[in-house]
Amino acid sequence: MNDIIKIDPEFKSLIPPLSSEEYAQLEANIIKDGCRDPLVLWKGTLIDGHNRNEICSRNKISFETIEMQFQDREAVMDWMDANQLGRRNLSPDAFKLALGRRYNRTKNAHGGDRKSKGQIDPLKNTAEKLAAEHSVSSKTVKRAGKFAEEVSRTPELQQAIAKRKPVLQVKREMKEAKREERREENRAKVAEVEKPSDIIEVGAKFATIVIDPPWDWGDEGDQDQLGRSRPDYATMSKEQMLELPLPDLADEDCHLYLWITNRSLPKGFELMEKWGFRYITAITWAKPSFGMGNYFRGQTEHILFGVKGSQALKRKDVGTLFNAPRGKGGHSSKPTEFNELVESCSPGPYLEMFSRSERDGWKAWGENS
Repeated sequence: MNDIIKIDPEFKSLIPPLSSEEYAQLEANIIKDGCRDPLVLWKGTLIDGHNRNEICSRNKISFETIEMQFQDREAVMDWMDANQLGRRNLSPDAFKLALGRRYNRTKNAHGGDRKSKGQIDPLKNTAEKLAAEHSVSSKTVKRAGKFAEEVSRTPELQQAIAKRKPVLQVKREMKEAKREERREENRAKVAEVEKPSDIIEVGAKFATIVIDPPWDWGDEGDQDQLGRSRPDYATMSKEQMLELPLPDLADEDCHLYLWITNRSLPKGFELMEKWGFRYITAITWAKPSFGMGNYFRGQTEHILFGVKGSQALKRKDVGTLFNAPRGKGGHSSKPTEFNELVESCSPGPYLEMFSRSERDGWKAWGENS
């Protein structure tokens, strides 16, 4: 008969779970050959062999036990982590967690303090010892310590490791969930806005902003480009555009699509930086025919894509070139296909600055709206 064995939840939580395939194989082996390795106990509490204990108890298979002696619980847990690191094929995250816990126990034992002058640094010695034991660098050991601290205070990450789901993926999902929660709050604020002038007043923030600046027709110094006509809308100088309230309109994680002509590219980079976005790439609109130009005749226009904070695209199958007919709104009008492209790539709420037409699901801001 097997003796009654105590199970400590904290000890059990230190054991990386087996995959369903690994567990099934272990059970099949034990049913066939018996439980060949003894279960390890400390003061009658199981510290090694949790899966074997479950399998044997369920299948009424006898097993042996051995009792080990340790100074305290901390020493038991350190042995358990070392035992796992030394004998199991752990996932990368489970390995970092066990390694980090071992390092943190030493750090906690010394109050997290660095050594005093003239004294040996126990943390450095521990990091170097663990690094040598497991063929990693001491920096990796210290990073594992921070990783273990993060996991210990984050239930979602604990569950990820238990289910063998990559922690990095779960962290990204958690961040995206927070972003979406904030975007939903902003969508509610945007829905309250009746006039464009009320956008800033209600504190609405946008996850995606498209801006087609009303460039001053003479700002580039080419006031006569093959009979170029003056636009039929109010224009702005670069200095005026630099003061646009983009920082007040953009969410902390935001995509910016800045329409820019070939000649105005340098100004576009300056504007993007002033507004608080980092440049990522340029999207090019290939027009069906060329237009004006004192040198080469322009047949392309660009959109500078910038990011504030961190916000991934909704899709990863879009190139940086798109073909579309000219818009139907006259001078400088843009193809409607572009906004559809933006919606497929970036999350809302959406703001279009200086839009000359209304679009479902978008808010407009600026004198041309």
